[in-house]
Amino acid sequence: MCSKEFGRICASRTMARNRYLCLSGAILLVLCQVFPVSAQETADGWSRRAEQAMRDGKSEQAIAELDNAILSMPKNAQLYILRGSVKFRSGKVKDSIPDFDKAVELDPQVKPYLWQRGIALYYADRFEDGLEQFAVHREVNPNDVENAFWHYLCNVRLKGVEEAQKEVLLAGFDNRPPLMQVQQLIQGKMSVTEVIAATEKGPAGSERNRLSKFYGYLYVGLYFDATGDLDNAKKYLQLSLDQNVPSYMFDVAKVHLDHLNEAGTKKP
Repeated sequence: MCSKEFGRICASRTMARNRYLCLSGAILLVLCQVFPVSAQETADGWSRRAEQAMRDGKSEQAIAELDNAILSMPKNAQLYILRGSVKFRSGKVKDSIPDFDKAVELDPQVKPYLWQRGIALYYADRFEDGLEQFAVHREVNPNDVENAFWHYLCNVRLKGVEEAQKEVLLAGFDNRPPLMQVQQLIQGKMSVTEVIAATEKGPAGSERNRLSKFYGYLYVGLYFDATGDLDNAKKYLQLSLDQNVPSYMFDVAKVHLDHLNEAGTKKP
């Protein structure tokens, strides 16, 4: 997939009616070349195989395939994005960053679309770089509250909660419940209780309700961590994972929860 096409796919995340599919599926399109395939095969077919590899716990096999592909096509920026994505999703957070950076070096046009790079930078404690990545992503995806939230998280680490609230990188209208409420939460204009109520609103058992709970609990959990309430952070991250929504952000929730659990087992 050329960088222009990659940009078109990522830019489509701004379309309201497709926003749920984009967060749970657009990154799968980034993983479309994990296995050797002919040029005639569709991106959907590639992404399904890659996602299945992740579900089957075969990320090492996927990375090995990409290693070989990069040896034969070392100037293909998309291959580095694919490998960086697989590395991050499988818990190799710091190892993913050089791949994302190499993709930007090879094709600077992809940088605004690489919100995945921004999230990886956050976990590597490169908060200034994360702020810059999320700021540039807003230029191509201005209605993404998640982008605003990760920008906020980086700012909390640098300046504290109160200052970060004043500098929220406001998104436009994000129609996924409860993300507009999440944006008000990080502005200090809404309570966690109100966000949870919005998260759980709707017909129980419906797909929309499940997705609302996944994203709502995820960002409530991340918010609790940012404000120092680790017990509630773990609780709501686990509730998010309990919704079983396989996707890039599902793996982000796992990475974050693993990070909190590992930190809790370390001796002072």
